[in-house]
Amino acid sequence: MTQRHPRRGRIATAALLAAGILVAACGGDDDAPVATDAPVATDAPDAPVATDAPAATDAPDAPAEGLAGAEALARVEAFRQPVTELPLGTPVAIESGKKVFYVQCGVPVCQEIAVGIEAAAAAAGWTYETASHQDTPDTVASAFDAAIAAAPDVVLTSGNPREWFAPQLATLQESGIPVIAWSLPETYEPGEGIDANLLTQDDYYFYGVLMADYAAATTTTGNILFVGLPTFPVLSIVQEGFEAEIATACPTCSVSVSEVAVTDLGTNLPGQIVSALQADPELDMIVYAFGGMLFGVPDALDSAGLLDQAKAVSQAGGPLNFGFITEGRHQVAEVGIASELLGWRAIDAAARVLAGEGPGRAETPTDAVIDGRPDILAGGLPLQILEAGSIADPTALWPGVDGFQDKFTALWGL
Repeated sequence: MTQRHPRRGRIATAALLAAGILVAACGGDDDAPVATDAPVATDAPDAPVATDAPAATDAPDAPAEGLAGAEALARVEAFRQPVTELPLGTPVAIESGKKVFYVQCGVPVCQEIAVGIEAAAAAAGWTYETASHQDTPDTVASAFDAAIAAAPDVVLTSGNPREWFAPQLATLQESGIPVIAWSLPETYEPGEGIDANLLTQDDYYFYGVLMADYAAATTTTGNILFVGLPTFPVLSIVQEGFEAEIATACPTCSVSVSEVAVTDLGTNLPGQIVSALQADPELDMIVYAFGGMLFGVPDALDSAGLLDQAKAVSQAGGPLNFGFITEGRHQVAEVGIASELLGWRAIDAAARVLAGEGPGRAETPTDAVIDGRPDILAGGLPLQILEAGSIADPTALWPGVDGFQDKFTALWGL
C-alpha cells in the first residue's frame, strides 16, 4: 500500500463548506482550518489541471468480478436494508420542564442537528437555548461559558476537542450538569464530564470497514484508491478501519492511499482524481473518507471524459452526494448518517441520563460485531448504505427512520 501527500492549494468556497461540516461532525486539531458562515455552493469549479496522480501498487494477477469475500458481501447486503425502527427501543419516562442548552457550531450540519434538538425539546416540554461558535478554541470556550451561565439541566455539544473546553467541562461536572456529545474520538460513555458520545471512535472505524466491504464488492479490476483527510481525528479512524478491512475483504486487491488537505477540497482534489484515473486505466473504485470531499470531482471527470471509469463511495454526506448518486455521476453509494434524528436521540439520551438510567445503549447488530470494537452503533443511530434505489428525495436529508419523531414521542409516553 502506498501513500502520497498531494500539494496544498488555495481555499475555495466549496472547501470552506466541506471543512466546516467536518469540524462540526468530526472535531479537529488546533491547526485545522476554521469555517464560519458556510457559503452556498453555486457552479462547480472548472475541471482543474491534472496534477500528480497517487501511486498504486501492482494490480491483481487475475481481475475478476466478485472479489469480496462472503463475510464482506453479507455485511454490505445487511446494511443495504432500510432501517424501519429506532435501534434503541427502551421506553423512558421523560420529565417536562427541563432546560437544554446546545453548544452549536457555526456550519450547516450543526444547524440540521439543531432542528432535531429544538423539535424534540418542544415535544418533551423542555426549554431550549443555544449559543453558536466558529469551531475555534476561544469561541468554543465562550459558548460553553454561556451554557454555564444559563444554568441548564443538560448540555449538548458536537465533537470539538475536549481540550478546548476543559475548564468549562470541569465546572459543569462539579455542578452535576450532564453533557451529551457526539463525534468525539472516544468511547460511548467516556466519562470525565461527558456522559455519552453518540457517535464513537468505533462507529467511525466501522464506517471505514463498511466502505471497504462495499469497494471490494463493487470493483471488477481490484484496483482501489482511498482518499483520506487525516486533519480530522475521526477521519483517521475511518481510514484505519478501511485499511484493516480491505486486507481481509479483498486480499488480491491493489489498494493505494492518497491523503489530502482540507485546502485541496474543491480545488486540487478533482484534478488529482483525474490524474489518478489517467495514470491507471484499471482503477475502477474510489473511496472518499467523507462525502464533502466529492465537490467538483464528477464535473472534472466529466470534462476529462472519465466519468464512467471509476465508481465511488463515501460516508456522512448529504444532498450533494445524493444528487451524484441518483444522477449516476461517479458516486454510487453513501454510508448515511441521519443528522436531524441525531438531534432527537440527543434529547432522548439526555432524558435517560437525567432519569438516572444512563444514556441507553443499543445492541450492536450481528453484522457489525468486530472484536475489540464494543461501541459500534451503541449510540442508537440508524445506519444504511444509500444507493440510487434507496434515496427517495436527493434534495432532502436522509431521515434514517421514517416517522422517527412519532417513534421517539411514543418511547417517551407522550
